[in-house]
Amino acid sequence: MNRTPGPVARIAADSRPVLVFTVVLTLAVALASFALSFASLRDAALWGRVPEALAFLVPVVIDASVLVYGLVALVLRDRGHSSAWAWTLMFGFTVVSIGANAAHAYDVGPELRTIVGVVLVALAPLSVLTSTHALASLVVADRPAIEPAPVAEVAVVEPEPVTVIEPAPVVEPEPVPVPEPLPAESPAPAAAPAAAPAPVARRPRLGRVRPITQDALDLPGLNLTAAEA
Repeated sequence: MNRTPGPVARIAADSRPVLVFTVVLTLAVALASFALSFASLRDAALWGRVPEALAFLVPVVIDASVLVYGLVALVLRDRGHSSAWAWTLMFGFTVVSIGANAAHAYDVGPELRTIVGVVLVALAPLSVLTSTHALASLVVADRPAIEPAPVAEVAVVEPEPVTVIEPAPVVEPEPVPVPEPLPAESPAPAAAPAAAPAPVARRPRLGRVRPITQDALDLPGLNLTAAEA
């Protein structure tokens, strides 16, 4: 009887146990590397005239800077910012640490020892500067991006076709014949004014004839009666 093979049990690479195990091993490697590099860098610091009581600080500056810049690069990449400068510093301090450890193990001559000691001592203030910049990049929050105000869409009105009205042709008026002037007629002689009628002599209006009486004829001093006698 044939048995159908079942699914083979495999370890999920993206599981939590694998992640925890990787972190633990990484920390163990880092501590071991730091312990081995610590002794070499401490002895190399004496080549740069560093007091023996402070020589242990040189490996702290060099190796700790490598860890700091590595973590900063990861955070910046997760935020979507440029992390090239952090990776560059991490690579630079790693090269210096490797060179100092190699020079200490090879037991180089006095001249090269002096150069290695000077480089290790000179990196101390540079590490302070770059570490401060890295800390500011992580702690100080970015300003919120100011969204531009929405621009109202402007409706594009197409111009209406303009009808060009051609002017009507100008018709010249036909010449009107001018009538010839008639000969001027001499005015008829004016009639002589009628003679004014002669004034009619008005007859004098006679008053009523009154009979003359004796009394009217009697004038003072004149006695017509005596005269008649």
